[in-house]
Amino acid sequence: MLLRMEHSRHEPRPTKPDKRGPSGDPGHPQPEAAEVESARLLANDAKEALKREGLSEREIRRLADEYIALDEGEGVPEFIAWARRHPRA
Repeated sequence: MLLRMEHSRHEPRPTKPDKRGPSGDPGHPQPEAAEVESARLLANDAKEALKREGLSEREIRRLADEYIALDEGEGVPEFIAWARRHPRA
């Protein structure tokens, strides 16, 4: 016999919340605390390819932060393609 369990309802998180605010790079979306490690790993994995294209480590980190904060994805090839299309600061 199955018992019906009640679950509390919660509001879903918007897929692309506004993450602009006080940061080391004002005006650029910043990852939430739980996303910071993902952004760092992504930046490290893409660093060699993007440095060959003239981006600095700081630019790569900023772009990775923004990519993760905007929920654009998590894959390295997709990030590299996105970073190539993204204007530099």
